[in-house]
Amino acid sequence: MDEQRLIARILDGHESDYGYFLERYGGEVFAIVSRLVPNREDAEELTQDAFVRAYSRLDSFIGRSSFSTWVCRIAYTTTVSWLRKKRIKYLSIEDKPNLSDREVDEVLDNESRLDELRNAIALLRPDEQMLLELYYFESRPMADIAYILDVEPGTIATRLHRIRRKLYTLMKHGKDNK
Repeated sequence: MDEQRLIARILDGHESDYGYFLERYGGEVFAIVSRLVPNREDAEELTQDAFVRAYSRLDSFIGRSSFSTWVCRIAYTTTVSWLRKKRIKYLSIEDKPNLSDREVDEVLDNESRLDELRNAIALLRPDEQMLLELYYFESRPMADIAYILDVEPGTIATRLHRIRRKLYTLMKHGKDNK
């Protein structure tokens, strides 16, 4: 069944049809949440919260994006709000303008340093982590990424560039030598 018609049925009182969205997109939403919240129980709870919020706002879904992208945006904002309440501190690293892209690529594209790269990614702010997740790991279109993160589509490439430089700095100099 077409998802728009299914949403109309749910809004007309067939609430049990919402299970379709839970089954279809639950794993995808959980993957986004768990990228920012490594504790499984917290990630499961936040995933559930995101679907509850999506259900309560179902009448506001107008189809500007796919339902998948829409619910992922809700999951992302729910998770970021939860993280803010936890008052987690993230590293702030200044961009080094004289750093060449070749230098960055040499460090980041080195497969023997994957664990170091994962550790560096964990030190980034949630919006930076999510941008990497959506772009590199999920291969989402730029328009979807911009919608989920609520940013201008034209800023995605610049943000990715800056994040790669931050990762380089973390990996090359360590989190203590900014």
